[in-house]
Amino acid sequence: MTVYNGAPFLRDAIESILNQTYAGFKFLIVDNASTDDSREIIKSYNDPRIELVALPENIGQVPALNKGLSLIDTPLVARMDADDISLPNRLEKQVDFMDKHPDVAISGSFIIVFTGKKETIWKYPLHSDDIKVKLFFECCLPHPALIYRKTLLDQYNLKYDETLKHSEDWDLFQRTGKYFQLANIPDILFKYRIHNQSVTRNTFDRQYPAAVRIDDVSLDWLGLKTHPLRNIHRDVAYETLNIKNREPLFLDNVLQWFDTLKQANFTHNVFSQSSLETFLKERLFIVLTNNTIHGSKAFEIFKKEKLFRYVPLSWSLKFIIKTVLKKKVPG
Repeated sequence: MTVYNGAPFLRDAIESILNQTYAGFKFLIVDNASTDDSREIIKSYNDPRIELVALPENIGQVPALNKGLSLIDTPLVARMDADDISLPNRLEKQVDFMDKHPDVAISGSFIIVFTGKKETIWKYPLHSDDIKVKLFFECCLPHPALIYRKTLLDQYNLKYDETLKHSEDWDLFQRTGKYFQLANIPDILFKYRIHNQSVTRNTFDRQYPAAVRIDDVSLDWLGLKTHPLRNIHRDVAYETLNIKNREPLFLDNVLQWFDTLKQANFTHNVFSQSSLETFLKERLFIVLTNNTIHGSKAFEIFKKEKLFRYVPLSWSLKFIIKTVLKKKVPG
């Protein structure tokens, strides 16, 4: 766990680990030169499993993560943030899963996202092929709730890219998936806190340049880094369907880009073809639901691509109603 001025929620985070049903661990806490009483809080626990590394200056979160990984000497390492809560059976479930799946390098779980008293369950794809395809577009492993097989990461010197600043977790997962299996456990093992100082909340707008850099790598695997439609990839991933994208041509470009991805993957064999095609069908439906303004054009694509086979019936019915109510837009 890395900490920087985490005092408000730090006790909740520490105690959620100390009270795990699985007890055989070392708890490495890297304090990134906190200026509040975070270090005093950590030192107040008389538990031999806690090892505090007090950095003399703030080196930034990403270098602090790498610092922690470099100091770990156990074959498995679980991640934790200083403002979140691990549920009591988290480590027990994750260690058991990793013991039974020695080919998995990184695994996560379902999580509860909470703001005050409001809670929402976030679920993620479970199987490696599906995770790798979704990582091609966006992050789908819950960073603070993960467990790594460090012996596999060390094999290819896989660590966080300190030049990225943002989305360093997503980048690491995508690069790891090139060599090893990934997974999510279909159990809720973690509570992720959203508050005004949350890193994710405060850096989302700055993550776009990092996402473009990550796309540079993954699209290059498919020979598509300089393709003229590559910007469609990030539009679709972020669903940033702004006013300039709401022209009918945008839907044509999405279809062309998805066909290009399928053909390139068939040639380069980067992803499971069936997982990629299923994901693209599901994502195409999201694109169309955000563009029902195009009425009959959106409906014709929905029908031609047989998207009703890939989404719940209630979603299809709602989409059909919205499109037939729209005025026809020339395609």
